[in-house]
Amino acid sequence: MIRQLALPTLVVLALGSLAFHAPAHEGHTPAPEAADQQAAPPGAIVLPPIEGPRPWSDKPILNDPDRFQIAILTDRTGGHRPGVWMDAVRKLNLLRPEFVVSVGDLIEGYTEDRAQIASQWEEFLGFIDAMQMRFFFVAGNHDITNPTMHTIWRERFGREWYSFDYRGVHFLCLNSEDPVQEISEEQLGFIERDLASHADARWTLVFLHKPLWTYAERQLASGGEDRTRWKRVEKMLIDRPHTVFAGHVHNYVQYRRNGRDYYSLATTGGGSRLRGNEYGEFDHITWLTMEADGPQIVNLRLDGILPHDVVTEASARRFREFLRRVTLEVQPILVDDESGFVEGEIGVRLINELGAKVEVTGEIDGLPLRGLTVDPEAISLAVGPTGEATQNVLVRFDEKVGFDRLRRATFTASVTATDSSGGAPLRAERTVPIVIDRRHACPPIAGKPFGPWPERSYETGDTPLLAGASQEWKGPNDAAFSIATAHAEDRLNIRVRVTDERVVDGDKITLVLDGRPESLRLADPRLRRGTSVLVVPAPGSAEPAELQVDAGWRNRPIEGAKAMGRLIQGGYELDINVPNNRLGSRGSADWESFQLSAIQIDVDDPNGAESEVIWRGTPDYRSTNANFARFYRTDP
Repeated sequence: MIRQLALPTLVVLALGSLAFHAPAHEGHTPAPEAADQQAAPPGAIVLPPIEGPRPWSDKPILNDPDRFQIAILTDRTGGHRPGVWMDAVRKLNLLRPEFVVSVGDLIEGYTEDRAQIASQWEEFLGFIDAMQMRFFFVAGNHDITNPTMHTIWRERFGREWYSFDYRGVHFLCLNSEDPVQEISEEQLGFIERDLASHADARWTLVFLHKPLWTYAERQLASGGEDRTRWKRVEKMLIDRPHTVFAGHVHNYVQYRRNGRDYYSLATTGGGSRLRGNEYGEFDHITWLTMEADGPQIVNLRLDGILPHDVVTEASARRFREFLRRVTLEVQPILVDDESGFVEGEIGVRLINELGAKVEVTGEIDGLPLRGLTVDPEAISLAVGPTGEATQNVLVRFDEKVGFDRLRRATFTASVTATDSSGGAPLRAERTVPIVIDRRHACPPIAGKPFGPWPERSYETGDTPLLAGASQEWKGPNDAAFSIATAHAEDRLNIRVRVTDERVVDGDKITLVLDGRPESLRLADPRLRRGTSVLVVPAPGSAEPAELQVDAGWRNRPIEGAKAMGRLIQGGYELDINVPNNRLGSRGSADWESFQLSAIQIDVDDPNGAESEVIWRGTPDYRSTNANFARFYRTDP
């Protein structure tokens, strides 16, 4: 049975008024005229007559009968963090808004499995059941990802766009996924008719998921047309008082457009690094008080209250410049000793292109403490208004330490920029991974495909890192592999020899290749533009055959990438060639290094669960290069 919520209906509510009566006590006996005041109409405040100073200010009582307060909740999903949304519900029940409006992304979605979708909606509606006031739904991309999810939305909630009125204010709830990040002609027609029939509204509040004004502006700035059709919506709104609320990007910014406030909200439990106010990254409830001259906006963090302009376009731009123009690098220590590490020197480098003095203070954390010497312990650098500085730090152990014990090392720093013009200092906390690892060699190609196995290769070992259905892994004879790399003028060659006691459809090798320049990989370990995910299926024959190399999990071939495969005794072998355009800053033959993780996807039958055997990475290999092997090109 599908659980349904009826669309909100217009309800006209009478305001309950409170009269504040001061009790009579010594020195405050009401005079006769005070008794007449106590006959004042409901909503009036009755004060005792006092000669001289009075224990209250002369400001008015804010009891305008047209004033109301509502709450706005933003993204719950897109990497949701359990418990945050329900925490917001509990606090809303204490704050008592008159009702709550969302800006979408209420469930994780991105599936066509009706049972899974139903389960996600039932979980979410349980949160709404706990909310003591009305909740208005707005659809986000996670809620209506595909036609199946659109259908389920309509089955449960009816319309994907609608409007309602409350105390002279018009509420317009739109769908920014109609189609993806667009507003359809049908929806535009609804908006035009709806606004025309509510031309007398004292204010219009618009809610949608994606901040389509930013998409439209980028499209127009690049010389294209406004495919979102948002500018046509703006044209309908421009002559009426209005405010716009959206979500989706998971960081807060207040915009001014056409003399009006547009808000891109942060998160109420959605994925976020939660770096604080300056980044616009925080969990919050937006609180709207409707006044005669327009809405007053504040942001209620779960740990405090923020003004509506906590991050403006100007301050966000200034902070982005600070982050972009101040670079903190920690050069890796790479050794040829495969068994471990004893001593080396880390170079901490500050590059300042901001035009203001920048200071860095920090220390190294996460190294094993027994037998450890770090000199100096406290690291301090200062450069300004431009320039760079480096401090070398000695790291030494009394005894050799395995590389696996060094993977949690970080340089934790506080970065402060002082503006000579008198502006507020800019501050950021930076945590940079410290890499102490073995050096992996990538020599020139020698021989033909499936020739003698290279002398220098690397293995998953007896106790590899596992993910997926790890309980299905029976040991190295079930799934394991060796890997070797080499290079030619135009390509990178990767050979993989796989142990698999039963090769079936669904078995495959995934290579995650971070080919960005080393400085970018050190500065940002997240897998971004310049990284490649290559998926090669297991072969089906002992005769060498061409295999398709797909990009990621999209079943789309990578241009220029080629693979050969063959079955061998106890498994299979792959010979993969990746074009140089996947490496370095220019994709040419002058690249110096790359990082690589390899994952064996193993199934015991075509419909079975997948176990993942990971070489040099983490279970989060899809999003970060943490613990990827570092390969350096060697030439003859």
